[in-house]
Amino acid sequence: MQQEMCLFRGFTKDQATQALNLLSQEGGEFNTRFAPMTDSMETMKMEELITALFEGTALGGKALTEGQRVVLMAVTQKERAVTVMRAVKSVSEDPQDIVFAMVTQTALQWTLQEYIDHISEEHEYMKTHNPADDPDMKKV
Repeated sequence: MQQEMCLFRGFTKDQATQALNLLSQEGGEFNTRFAPMTDSMETMKMEELITALFEGTALGGKALTEGQRVVLMAVTQKERAVTVMRAVKSVSEDPQDIVFAMVTQTALQWTLQEYIDHISEEHEYMKTHNPADDPDMKKV
């Protein structure tokens, strides 16, 4: 069974439970867990944070509820990330304003707050810029 972890900021426990229920109905070989981002996690390196959560370590702290809604996905397949995104969006108001990101190798070296800042900046950029107008994106 493949282990997955999704970190949430700005969602209610009910929304996270609904999304997790939708994922479990999909079936398959995935054991997906959701965890709220807390203030005690903000200065932790992503690698340390993800490892602790997979090991079941209680990290404590106050859930982060303010600011932009964010979902960080420690999943190994892009297709699975899309499935998680669809589940979360289906139980959310204004789903276009949610920042989603897969946890990358690079991100593992950043703190949670650094990663949130980075992906939030990217999200805002993509909302206001057309990739077709960017010469670097045309190469992709």
